[in-house]
Amino acid sequence: MKKIVFSTLVVVLSAAQIVLAHDPRTVAKDFSHTLTVEGAGKLTLSYKSLHWNEPVYLNTKKNEQLRQRLNAGVWKKIGKLDTDFDVVIGGTQVPKGSYDLGISFGASDDFAVVLRSGGKEMSIPLQTSADSPVVTYLSFDLRPASDTDSFVLEARSGKFRCSAEVKIPYLAPHEHGDAKPPEKKP
Repeated sequence: MKKIVFSTLVVVLSAAQIVLAHDPRTVAKDFSHTLTVEGAGKLTLSYKSLHWNEPVYLNTKKNEQLRQRLNAGVWKKIGKLDTDFDVVIGGTQVPKGSYDLGISFGASDDFAVVLRSGGKEMSIPLQTSADSPVVTYLSFDLRPASDTDSFVLEARSGKFRCSAEVKIPYLAPHEHGDAKPPEKKP
């Protein structure tokens, strides 16, 4: 009798696992964006486009312990940032290299990009607004700004739009080595 109950339980659990498995159409997709700077190399942002879940977000926002677990677990490593040149993101100097990319948030809808490498962690606060149309999946965008060395990193998920200025020192205006010295007057 025990064998029959155990066998039935295994069959029921196996069937439940198949039925409750994630639909591949709703699982987060992998994305990658690359900025190529002639003479300096590439900056590549690769990430998993997490699904926005409003009820879970609101519950987690109110619960410090749950929020810490989500920030330290699921959102700790959602991708990579690889850069062949130094970059400044949201005022934070990011030396060239490879970083695990994560995101975090606090109780006041304050979001940050988190970069980890070699046992060190950088938390880069993002400017956040909550007035955007709802975006179902996390998306990042890296686009040019008005200056030749400036870009905007924007993340969107749910009703939130978060951004940080990105500066590339290599592209900053500078004097060229072939500039002629001023003429001397007698």
